[in-house]
Amino acid sequence: MASAIPICAFVSGCIASPPWETGATPKAKALDYPVCSDTAVIEDAEDGDNRTIVQDGRGGYWFTFTDSNGSRIEPQGSFTMSSPGRAGSKGAARMHGKMGTIGEYFYAGMGVSIADPRGPYDASDFSGVSFWAKGPGRIRFEMPDGNTAPEGGVCKDCYNDFGIYLSLEADWQRYTIPFEWLAQRSGWGEPHPELDQKRVIAMEWEFNGAGRDFDIWIDDIAFVCNPEDYE
Repeated sequence: MASAIPICAFVSGCIASPPWETGATPKAKALDYPVCSDTAVIEDAEDGDNRTIVQDGRGGYWFTFTDSNGSRIEPQGSFTMSSPGRAGSKGAARMHGKMGTIGEYFYAGMGVSIADPRGPYDASDFSGVSFWAKGPGRIRFEMPDGNTAPEGGVCKDCYNDFGIYLSLEADWQRYTIPFEWLAQRSGWGEPHPELDQKRVIAMEWEFNGAGRDFDIWIDDIAFVCNPEDYE
């Protein structure tokens, strides 16, 4: 679920970015991979419940998580959609709260399992993921897989998931993330060369930064395809 040691845990406001992620936000906003098909849509939040669209072997559930250093997040327990969603739609996933101030590691996030029961899903037919989001706020988007999540039965030092940092704006923006852009954080956990696309387990949006308020919205999540891969 949550990463055990956020890379910016010791930096108030989570400002510093690893060199390989410089410029990731404008690239993610500019990339225009199309949604592969109607069945590639993961969640549009229009039914208002805590489960994603049930299709193509998917149908996981939303959840939230926090550190043990006083960070607060809503919703907790049963996750329901908030209103309105993007472009006046019925709903979107929302997390909001305030980060703790006493301790070493601060994180709060929401996520969604891909399948039910929670376990690996084969996403190798796709090139990446897109979603709409707004904040403002700086988040890390992560995809736990069969090598980094306990459910995969591989890792002993788990949770160093493949991900990327994004700076969200106050209005809705679409972010497109090719799988190849995702990387683990250095210095802890068990390293792996790349995301295991055949065993994707979840998607997570994590906020860091001691003492900070946050209010993050996510909508219209889908798998996308690079047109050049299918010519």
